[in-house]
Amino acid sequence: MAGIFDRILARVAYIHARNVFGAFTRSLNKVDAAQGASLARALAVVRGGEWGRQRGLDRVSTMADLRRATPLQTYEDIRPFIDRVADGDTGALFSLGQRIHMFAMSSGTASRPKRVPVPSAFVNDYKRGWNTFGVRMLTDHPDAILRGILQSSGRYDESKSAAGIPCGAITGLMARTQKGIVRRYYVAPAELAHIVDVRARQYAQMRFAVGRDVAFAVTANPSTLINMARIADQESERLIRDIRDGTLMPPGADEDVPGAICAALKPDPARARQLETLRTQHGRLAPRDYWRLSFVACWTGGTMGHYLPRLADWWGDVPVRDIGLLASEGRVTIPLDDDVAAGVLDVRSGVFEFIPVEQFDSPKPDTAGPREVEVGREYAVVLTNTTGLVRYRLDDIVRVEGWVGQSPLLRFMRRGGGVSSLAGEKLTESQVVAAMSAACEGLGVKGIEYVLAARWGDPPCYELRAIAADQDLGAAVDSALCAQNDEYSSRRSSGRLGSVVVIPWQENDLRSFDAALIKARGSAPEQYKRPCLLSDPEFFTKKSTHNPSP
Repeated sequence: MAGIFDRILARVAYIHARNVFGAFTRSLNKVDAAQGASLARALAVVRGGEWGRQRGLDRVSTMADLRRATPLQTYEDIRPFIDRVADGDTGALFSLGQRIHMFAMSSGTASRPKRVPVPSAFVNDYKRGWNTFGVRMLTDHPDAILRGILQSSGRYDESKSAAGIPCGAITGLMARTQKGIVRRYYVAPAELAHIVDVRARQYAQMRFAVGRDVAFAVTANPSTLINMARIADQESERLIRDIRDGTLMPPGADEDVPGAICAALKPDPARARQLETLRTQHGRLAPRDYWRLSFVACWTGGTMGHYLPRLADWWGDVPVRDIGLLASEGRVTIPLDDDVAAGVLDVRSGVFEFIPVEQFDSPKPDTAGPREVEVGREYAVVLTNTTGLVRYRLDDIVRVEGWVGQSPLLRFMRRGGGVSSLAGEKLTESQVVAAMSAACEGLGVKGIEYVLAARWGDPPCYELRAIAADQDLGAAVDSALCAQNDEYSSRRSSGRLGSVVVIPWQENDLRSFDAALIKARGSAPEQYKRPCLLSDPEFFTKKSTHNPSP
């Protein structure tokens, strides 16, 4: 129960956040001014660095100037300068006096993940985006205020660069630097991120959380929420015993949990008895039964939408607020409503350009500004912000759904390049997700975890590797793909593509697949998104870390 002091602090924090949100909503009707201010902030960070001097950024004041000064950039274009910053040469990329708090790690090539610099200006921008998102969310759900928050974040200091700069998950830095009144209601301590084993860490998070009044859970990937709920159920005997005795004994933990963390735990026999009763009544332990949830917050766009039925199965029929299109490189959108995957462009977090998707592979594509995009069309996102990334091809594909003031409402569709074409069918991940959903609905099943992979043969085809899969599901997916993609249908009817081949997987196969990709990509488990479509037809035949199963 919140005390008077917490209520006063919450009121002060809310007034501040409300002012932040008010400025954000005003910016949606003054996009040109907001983008100009974002450009000035971004240029101030890099203008004095070696990279900026080489491109004459001291003479840049408008987007037209910037387009003339530098072409579009990929991470590999700028990696040498970032590597020098990691080695201690901050001036290679940044103006004098810039402090680099950490490098946010993101998936790159198999051997070299991306390191995104996090200067002070970017910390402020990233926090402002979360504050804007949070105040809208809590305004819509006031019953969640001053109640428990289950949030899952990684370590910001998973490793260190040659110069000793922390490298890890930016979510970890955000959690540690969050306002005190918010941190007070986190139900699991940030130090749990130091537990290496994912299953043990998620069990520990649930051990701390299950005994509290949790109002909502927030994480990037909905599969994390599903896994946490599943682990608490699978380990219910251990969980109930730990709650009864005031202990923490994670399964499979190779290292001891620090005693200072465990000291905060107290025996709670009454809660343990409640959980035993709920398990008997429902046949399992699920968050929908032991918490009074207001909502959950996670990604819902692109392939993430496939997880929503299983999320509801564990967490209940509660509103789901998409957390927006955001990456280690920065935030793109802020969703304004529940159960909607689209969000409005965060015009204050950076400067945005959009490549028409049909020009994605062009060596010199055109770019449109935020007010120049067209409803119904798809674009690849280009951003310039205070990370030091300028005209950077983020290459997430978004579709314009409408407008909020002068700002586009964007829905994340897929990662750029997430297209498979064995016979010219140009199959996309979003089409696969839609086909799988239709097939499952038609068969009356839900919660199928899967990967659809390209497969060479005579003719080539796609193989469906899925838990509890059978030939009926394969045929239903094949039919649904024909309905989703005319080119796929044409090539199936002409014999240029064979029917979907089903390869049943056990849960361990899928977990091994996930673990291998996480390791190969060098990304944190919290940042990992399982691909629904694999376009490399040799993926499962390569003798490499990408091959978790035969």
